[in-house]
Amino acid sequence: MAHDQNSAQAHRRLPNSGWGGLLLLFIVVAFVMASPVFAGELSISAARQIAARCDGASGSVQTFKHYGRDGLCLTGEISKAMQKSALRNAKNANGLIVVVDSAGGSVAAGLTMAERFADIGYDVIVSGVCFSSCANYLFVGADQKVILKDTAVGWHGSTAPRTFERYIQIFFSNEEPLDATSTRKLKTRYKASKRRQEDFVRATGISEDIYFDHGPAYACAVGGASWREYRSPSGKRVRSAQWRPSIATMEGRYNIRNVTAEDPADYRDNGVSVRLEDGERAFIRLADGCLFERP
Repeated sequence: MAHDQNSAQAHRRLPNSGWGGLLLLFIVVAFVMASPVFAGELSISAARQIAARCDGASGSVQTFKHYGRDGLCLTGEISKAMQKSALRNAKNANGLIVVVDSAGGSVAAGLTMAERFADIGYDVIVSGVCFSSCANYLFVGADQKVILKDTAVGWHGSTAPRTFERYIQIFFSNEEPLDATSTRKLKTRYKASKRRQEDFVRATGISEDIYFDHGPAYACAVGGASWREYRSPSGKRVRSAQWRPSIATMEGRYNIRNVTAEDPADYRDNGVSVRLEDGERAFIRLADGCLFERP
């Protein structure tokens, strides 16, 4: 009889113990999944908080922690030194976040960082500018890409154009005529650079056209004139220009996915972002018909 009473008491306790354990497990899982380390989406508010960690960053690379995630602030010119420091600090990163403010720099360093970060998995936040090798590799290689308000992402070409002839035209047109030995060395360098870029394009799944559509974009912006002849509505010359596609174009034409802008209106239209001679920045909106249906 005592045995039956003990068994009954044990059976009465089991449901309570089981449900209590399940409830505790549910609470733990919910807490973990709500943590930014495991969150599926990097929100704008979180991106602003994270970018603030990089305000006034001293040096080209600075590290931080955000709710268990490891972060890097990459500021200024992309260089071999930046690459070494960044990769050293990202070696055992958890949920890597990279905050960028760079007009570009070394192609090899930018590409190497993007390749290594992609092996880990990373999100990118643009907190200033992201041009040239920053946009070409660090931006497009990220899983999630957040562009904060009053910042800019733009493309202006590649060191590995579609043909060797174009490579020579872009980078060596002002040089003395190249002899056979120099031409052979440059062709070897060009092929290696092009092959590496093509490997990166395949790995990320983006369209290589992002590196080359700046030409048609510039032609649309200046209406057939050159940048030397172009003047802003206020009569100012252009010092630099970047092809800046809309988010819809990034995703639809170039397969650059998971892009979010803090102010969606900033990236609603295709256009060219220019810096004028007085340092002011302007945006020239472009019609899709001019861009993508040129004869």
